[in-house]
Amino acid sequence: MKVKSNNRFDLKEEIGLEINERCKHCGNHTKRHINRLHASPNYLIILGGVALAVMVTILIWDLGFVSTLTGTIPIAIWMSEEKRASAFNKIMIRD
Repeated sequence: MKVKSNNRFDLKEEIGLEINERCKHCGNHTKRHINRLHASPNYLIILGGVALAVMVTILIWDLGFVSTLTGTIPIAIWMSEEKRASAFNKIMIRD
């Protein structure tokens, strides 16, 4: 189950303190505490940033300009996603 949330407090309001989860190996249902959830970056957004950088590079190339700054678009998006995931993982909720 994938849930989008910026922090654990919003996630707690949305799903509660525990989440029901099904084991991928044995199929049993288990409950996991919200502090045991781990956020990861959304790689589709990063791939969108790469596509945007390619389009901007082509556009700038056709105008006669070659810019290395278009390479920073996917790097900035990747760093932003990593920062959001790290911020989510650092904050824990007390019971």
